[in-house]
Amino acid sequence: MKSLAITLKELEDDQLEEFIELFAERIGTGYVAVHRLGQANDKGRDVVGFLTEAKHEGPWHLYQCKRKTYASSLGLGEALVELGKVFHHHAEGGAYKTLPTKYVFVSPRGISGTLRDLILNPSDLRAELLAKWDTHCKTGITARGGNPTLLTPKLKALIEAYDFSQVSYLSATDIVKHPAAGPALGRVLRLPPGEAPVGEAPAALQPEEIEYLDQLRLVYGEARGAAFTTVDAILTDAQYGPDLGEHRTRFFEASVFDRFHRDNTDPQALAAFQRDIYLGVIGIHRRVHATGYQRLCAVMDHASLMATAIGGTLVRVTVRQGVCHHLANDGKMKWTP
Repeated sequence: MKSLAITLKELEDDQLEEFIELFAERIGTGYVAVHRLGQANDKGRDVVGFLTEAKHEGPWHLYQCKRKTYASSLGLGEALVELGKVFHHHAEGGAYKTLPTKYVFVSPRGISGTLRDLILNPSDLRAELLAKWDTHCKTGITARGGNPTLLTPKLKALIEAYDFSQVSYLSATDIVKHPAAGPALGRVLRLPPGEAPVGEAPAALQPEEIEYLDQLRLVYGEARGAAFTTVDAILTDAQYGPDLGEHRTRFFEASVFDRFHRDNTDPQALAAFQRDIYLGVIGIHRRVHATGYQRLCAVMDHASLMATAIGGTLVRVTVRQGVCHHLANDGKMKWTP
């Protein structure tokens, strides 16, 4: 089986940009938005993360993706052109009102030793960009027949004032050290993410479970022949308390499962799984049952027998049953008439 680092090195351009977009969403907890812009006329921006609603008029981070061919790393000349684009489009084109407060070269196959040494010595990187502007940037920025990009006094002043310690790089080996890398790559390649963590019901009742629990309160009261005034009264009941406790566990199993797959799975796969559960149990739910408790038990029994999977992996029984409580919570399949 290929390692994650090798797989990253083999991504196509659009896959690499999609991966970095997802990766940035997971590592950039301070981002209010992440956008993938990489295409023709992207003005030197593949993926950007905005730290405020001001977007390009406030602080932002830029991820420049560089997929290289086999055994090839990102070289100094190409990197200088990409850096030059940022200053040019800020100063001359007005594509963004501020310069990025973080600039990251994402090059799964690594960068050249010369470029690495310059990035690790920010003042030297600045000096190299100024010294080699005519060699690399003058014609490289507008390589498709445009006018030469001259190092104007305005551009020079911007470069001299910029903090080049904000420039860094990520290779495949750097990326795979982060726990967000595997899930993001799984989304790009549509790979199954593995088993979701187990969920547990908190001791205290949570706001998100009140709706279905109140429905069950009425169901248990009907079964007992005497109303329960609170959910806590059921939980302390010798007959129905353990049963309700198990239903709460099922609910939180489904909650953890949902969060896990929202982060790690194709959204369409999660929606399809939830739809399968609904269509699989709704017929049982709609049948005539003597009591609401019998309806509840019949639906739970049927959900336990359904061979429902996500991404080719069979989903455990407690999650399938817990989804039914989420359907009740959302009003799609209530436990009460």
